[in-house]
Amino acid sequence: MRFNQIKPHIENLQKIGEGWRGVVYRGRYRGEDLAFKVASEEQFIPNIQKEGEILSIVNREGIGGQLILKGDDFISYRFIEGKPLKEVINRENAKILISQLLKQARKLDILGINKEEFHRPYTNVLVDKDLKIHLIDFERARRGKNIQNVNQLLQFIMGEGQKYLEPFDKNELIKLAKAYKKEKTDENFQKILEFLGIRG
Repeated sequence: MRFNQIKPHIENLQKIGEGWRGVVYRGRYRGEDLAFKVASEEQFIPNIQKEGEILSIVNREGIGGQLILKGDDFISYRFIEGKPLKEVINRENAKILISQLLKQARKLDILGINKEEFHRPYTNVLVDKDLKIHLIDFERARRGKNIQNVNQLLQFIMGEGQKYLEPFDKNELIKLAKAYKKEKTDENFQKILEFLGIRG
């Protein structure tokens, strides 16, 4: 099934985004408010299909938009009502948001899926009205051995992200990050959370 086959049956269809490989639409289909990511060219169909496969895996851990349909040249998932992290994060809510990001990054590390974008989470993380985070855009995600979600997020925390947090010893966090990179254990992850004052 291709997107053009179901397009006439989607109510209130509107384009809400466009990337290099895909175009994102929003509309109602079979009574549900959905987002549709459609390959912009035939050559990018495998990328969209791969993203659908990744979503089906991470959904089991409550991560990402809930996958509803996988077509030949598109995927659709439940539309997420939220704002980009950059528009929401501040000194008052940063610990809540960064805590969720770290825990979802840890889950992806365990799953063996590298999202590839945790070092720049501003635009590929949505925050809803309840301050719950939602990871979006798994287009670049991959499965493999060298998984670095937590460590990429720590790069952000030690750089741009530190302005939202209480001052911390950057050298100590670097040491904890290196220990976690060497051995991705629950114990080493908990040490990172405790250092940042986050409850496990």
